[in-house]
Amino acid sequence: MARQPRNGALLAALLFLAASLLAAAHGCYDRAYADELLGSAKRDQPWLTSVRRRIHEYPELRFEEHNTSALVRAELDRLGIPYSYPLAGTGVVAVVGSGSRPVVALRADMDALPL
Repeated sequence: MARQPRNGALLAALLFLAASLLAAAHGCYDRAYADELLGSAKRDQPWLTSVRRRIHEYPELRFEEHNTSALVRAELDRLGIPYSYPLAGTGVVAVVGSGSRPVVALRADMDALPL
């Protein structure tokens, strides 16, 4: 339980950093937008924590992430996010947004070690 706030704080900090970098790249900074982004991250914290816990509940090592891949695809389906599958056996590639600039990329490993 003690780890949950730190994980949520880390996600919020990363989203805040991404928003700040985008704003700096365009020569503007909108505090209200940054606050909205941070609030959005905090609202999604319980869901994100739940997904992380489900991934680590049944850890799968590299190239054997069949259940993890299915979980990721199910969550993407639930969110209505299109994706390509499979990539390198169990990989999933999803694209969110309009495709116009600015672009933020996120790459994440799906293998999980037991906690």
